[in-house]
Amino acid sequence: MNLPYFSCVRSACAAALLLCPAIGFTDTTFEDGPVGFYRGLNLEKKPWVEGEAEFPALPGKQDKLIELNVSTAGLPYRVYIDPVSLHVGDDRVVRYTVVMVSGSGVRNITYEGLHCGERTFRRRGYGLHSEWHAISNPAWQHISGSGINQYRKLLYDVYFCNISNRYQNADELVRKLRSGIDPATTEY
Repeated sequence: MNLPYFSCVRSACAAALLLCPAIGFTDTTFEDGPVGFYRGLNLEKKPWVEGEAEFPALPGKQDKLIELNVSTAGLPYRVYIDPVSLHVGDDRVVRYTVVMVSGSGVRNITYEGLHCGERTFRRRGYGLHSEWHAISNPAWQHISGSGINQYRKLLYDVYFCNISNRYQNADELVRKLRSGIDPATTEY
């Protein structure tokens, strides 16, 4: 074993450690945070803000609507989406008009939005006497998918917000709606 060699290495290491304060390596934090963080990086999550949305035209003829193959919990309703009203916002909300038609032909029309990032929905208004009526201060609600509201779960999971479709444009979502799903393989 060559002791002078180890003595030389030890002396070089000691000299390097003595120089560290001179070049500023003694402090493990900077004035703006711990080492390893980019100074301009802002880790605070910005609160989500819903974008503005205007009501679309009320849906016209039923033959222009897209029917959803979905259970209505034993109630005699058929559920349709108006493809003209479908809009994908920068705020990650897919807005659309839904038309529910009873067995006797009565139409219930609502304008809704699904928030893909939060798995929530909100009714914005309803159509009555050839005009929209806004719902004052509508709350966002969790999509449960039970009862007659199963169509929202179907829209969220299969058409509008699943990973492969997330944040696509309205034309792509309309194509997906028109293609339908196989009710034998999907429980809705």
